[in-house]
Amino acid sequence: MVIELSKTKRLYIFHKVKPIDIALAIRHLSTMLKSGIGIEESIRTVTKQITDLMLQEVFQKILKDVEGGTSLADSMKKHKKIFSDLIISIIDVGEQGANLERNLIFLADYLKKNYELQKKVKGATTYPIIIVFLTILEMIGVVYFILPKLESVFNSIADIPDFTKFIMNAAGYVRENGAGILAALFVTFVLYKRFMASRIGKKLKDRISLVIPVLKNVNKGTIIATFSRTLGMLLESGIPLQKALSISHSILGNDVYNKIFSKIAEEVKGGKSLAESMSSYPKHFPVTYVKMIEVGENTGTLEENLGYLYDFYTEEVLDLSNNLTVLLEPVLLIFVGALIGGLALLIITPIYQLTGSINAGT
Repeated sequence: MVIELSKTKRLYIFHKVKPIDIALAIRHLSTMLKSGIGIEESIRTVTKQITDLMLQEVFQKILKDVEGGTSLADSMKKHKKIFSDLIISIIDVGEQGANLERNLIFLADYLKKNYELQKKVKGATTYPIIIVFLTILEMIGVVYFILPKLESVFNSIADIPDFTKFIMNAAGYVRENGAGILAALFVTFVLYKRFMASRIGKKLKDRISLVIPVLKNVNKGTIIATFSRTLGMLLESGIPLQKALSISHSILGNDVYNKIFSKIAEEVKGGKSLAESMSSYPKHFPVTYVKMIEVGENTGTLEENLGYLYDFYTEEVLDLSNNLTVLLEPVLLIFVGALIGGLALLIITPIYQLTGSINAGT
């Protein structure tokens, strides 16, 4: 089995294990352990249930390590491309505190909810992308199929409008140099992807995502909700606040908030309260959020308050995501309307002018 799976390694370059598959594997593992089955047999059983070949092979390697005396967390550290620091830390604490089953349940629930939240946010942007894509196809159809048939008509007009002449010349250039333009666009796309994958590109993308109207509220809400859930779960697992802060900010995936949380962790280490440190960043943390953190710290209910904040901001993000299409519809209508209106003027104006010339001659 292992040998056969190893043959698929050449496909792993283009493959990424889905968070939901990891969540299901962890959920099944917690169920096995809770029923009294030993860790080795539990991992073996879970491995057989995994459908993702890459994840299955990783669990086979973990099983081999555990059978050799390595802890589950230490074995997972060898596969950090699959298991995040969050997963490893919570499992490590669970093994040390003899409550691995409970921590695995918390972890599986977190991964599932976080996956659903991310899926909702991505789904909300699908409609605008489809509209833009269809509009581009419409423009290509006009350039290649409609305008060529109208060229003979437009050429018969003595005084063709400058705008129409410009569009016709541009369309002709596109048709004559389509392959070159397509190659240039492909190269530009590849360079763009490489730039966005670079450190500078990621930082730029993270900053832009927090200033784009409408989308910035979704992104900020998602980050705050993820942080709240992660920090609360780590604290419930028995991890100290300073270490929990360090782990929480490392999985947010936004450079701006990563730097802020890194500074907050240092301030908390120096003796400041979490709420006091967050209050220094009013643009990134709402006043009500900081207040709930402060109340939690003062009353010893920080974990509970973080859970409430996670539920609140998750619901807010879902509402924003569900309404995102409605909020973007006016912009999309203006965009599509402007293109269609421009095409209509391009075609109708010369024809109207030609008709007027014919009427004048008769």
